[in-house]
Amino acid sequence: MNITQAPAAYQATVGLVVAFLIYLILFLTGYIQFDVSSLLTFYAFSVYTVSLAAVLGGILLGMFIATRTLSTQGFTPFEVSMLRLKDDINSLQKEVKIITKYLEKEQEEDSE
Repeated sequence: MNITQAPAAYQATVGLVVAFLIYLILFLTGYIQFDVSSLLTFYAFSVYTVSLAAVLGGILLGMFIATRTLSTQGFTPFEVSMLRLKDDINSLQKEVKIITKYLEKEQEEDSE
């Protein structure tokens, strides 16, 4: 997949994550120096970001679980049609077997 074909929001998100990772690497290697207030701000921002991601993930997971548990209505119309088709195929196979047996009997009687 070509990266220019991806949606702009996806490109922006990937760019932001890569920039953040580069920023963290530079901080951990000592190229970027911080004082105590900057570290406290960075920590607060990190906690806020992780909390936001956790809440959004929990909401999405809850929506998925609720949708799956509350949708116990039975089969969808497509599934019902597929089950009918399967029954039709089974009945046709039984009819073909009956016809085949009848034809085999006819051939045996003709050969005698």
